[in-house]
This record gives sequence, C-alpha cells and structure tokens, in this order.
Amino acid sequence: MNSLQGLETPKLLAGIEEEIEEVSKVLTEAASLNFPLLEPLLQAIINAGGKRLRPHLTLLSALVSGTPENIDALKLRQVAAAVEMLHTATLVHDDTIDDALLRRGFATLNSQLSSGTVILVGDYLFAQSAILITRPGNPLIVRIFAECLAAICEGELTQIFSSREWKQTREDYYKRIYCKTAALFATACEMGAIMGGAEEELVSRMRQFGHMVGMAFQIVDDVIDFQPAAVTGKATGGDLKQGIVTLPTMNFFEKASKEDADFVKKVIQNKEANDQDIAQAVELIKASGAFEAAYEEARSFIQQAKELVRDQSDNEAVLALLNIADYALKRDK
Repeated sequence: MNSLQGLETPKLLAGIEEEIEEVSKVLTEAASLNFPLLEPLLQAIINAGGKRLRPHLTLLSALVSGTPENIDALKLRQVAAAVEMLHTATLVHDDTIDDALLRRGFATLNSQLSSGTVILVGDYLFAQSAILITRPGNPLIVRIFAECLAAICEGELTQIFSSREWKQTREDYYKRIYCKTAALFATACEMGAIMGGAEEELVSRMRQFGHMVGMAFQIVDDVIDFQPAAVTGKATGGDLKQGIVTLPTMNFFEKASKEDADFVKKVIQNKEANDQDIAQAVELIKASGAFEAAYEEARSFIQQAKELVRDQSDNEAVLALLNIADYALKRDK
C-alpha cells in the first residue's frame, strides 16, 4: 500500500488497520535480533503492543490537514514505527526499574532474563527507534523526537528520586506524568501533523491535543493501578509498593483522617511493606472517593483536548482522534 487512500474513521481503530499492519511490519523488521534465546522473547514484546494508540495518533494527525495522495506513506510509517519502538523501549526499562514480572498479563523480559540483559535489550530498542526516525530525512522530526526522549528520561529520573516521598504537589505530579507519558502522545501528534504538511498553528494545536490526551491517559492508568490483577494483568497497588505517589493517593490525603493518612504514609515510606498492608492502603484510598476525583481531572484534560479541534469536528481523522480521546478516559486496563 503506497498511500493512506481509502481511510474511513467512523470509530476507534477502524479504517487504518492496513496501515497499522504495515507499521507493525516495520517494527518487527527493526527489532530483529540474531540471538535464538532473545529473538522470540523480543518479538513477543513487540507483538503484544496493545492497541498501538501512539502510531494511530501519528497516522491520524497526518490526515487532519493532509490528504492521502499528498502524504509519503513510507516515511509516515517509519515515524509511526519509531514512536511505537520508543514506547516499547521505555516499557522494557520500566519493567526492570520496577522489577515487574507481568505486563498486560504476559511475562516481562525482566521475569526471564538478567536485569543487565534486559537493559541492553531496551537500549537496543532505543537505538532502533533513533534509526527509524532518521529515515524520513527530516531534521525537525529528529529534533522533536530527541527532545521527547530526553523528557521521558527526565520523567523516569524524577519518579525514581521522588519515590517514598508522600508529600508532593499536583504541579510535581503533572510535570512527572507529562514527561512519563504525555510527551510521547504530544510528539506523536506533532510529528504526524508535520508529515501531513500542516501549517504551524495546526501543528501546535495537534501537539497540545496529544498532550491533553496523554495527561488523561496517565491519570486513568494511575487509577487502574489500584484495580485487581485479574482485570489489569499486573499487580494491584504496584505504585504504592514502589513508593510512587499518584493522583488518587494525593486526593486521598486531602480528605483522609489522620489515622488513615498516617497508615498510607507508612506504606509509601516502607520498602518492605507486605501485601496485606498494600491491600489495606488500596481499600482506604478507594473508599475515600479519590478515584472519582481523579477521573474528573482526567475528564477535564479530555475536554480541553476536544476544544482544540472543535472547529474541525467534521474531519474524519479528527473524529477518530476524538474516539481515541474517549477511549483514553474509558479504558479499564
């Protein structure tokens, strides 16, 4: 397929599956490793990429102002693949940092290989994402991508150095989740718009759109972290166990009794907190209405995202992007 001709976007994930499949082929080829032990494990990670939201954002953003016949589909796929490869690399490193054994219900590389090997695999994926992003030959795209990578690393470092600190501000939290998640959403939309030939003002708006959706996505993710493992495919209360304070916990502290707040603070500060203590802290936070308050903040970010593209709501690509925004809010894992 040489173009995005035939795109239809009446609902999320409809109409561009053929292009997403092409992006997946680029990913599979780029992530190949000539080591019999590693190759199947790595391909399993690549193929377990969920709904490929970030490549969807890239492809659809290119069509907000562009038309299929005027877009270089190969270069756009390379950009979309680089975005997803970068995302995958961050997950590999995250699992190592968090000592996570499961992701989306599947065993992580961290559960099967030494931490040193896993870090090298993550580095390899980062390198492959950098190679992919240079292929379209656009220096601006490369710079935006590099800035995003720097932001992601800053977010991870901030999270590491702020762990076990229960007293954090919303400003601290928003900055951290921007770096951790929203920066890549924003970058995907911005680069897609550039590849579609959008004017500077629209490129800026698309970046802001991705930013807002990414913020909501991470807030919802932080609520999902408290849900049962049977639903999410990962350990319940993983952030608490790692001493990471997220928006639901912040909301809890605003309303909790001193006794309940002190208990949760001790759990956050205690590296050796047991599963029973984690479970009790989760129940206290859940009962406080903290989840509902967090969802309200996520809804606010989604509303801001929608306002940015309100004047183009008759555009099919925009309709699909709005569906992604709604999905970011309503997903349960």
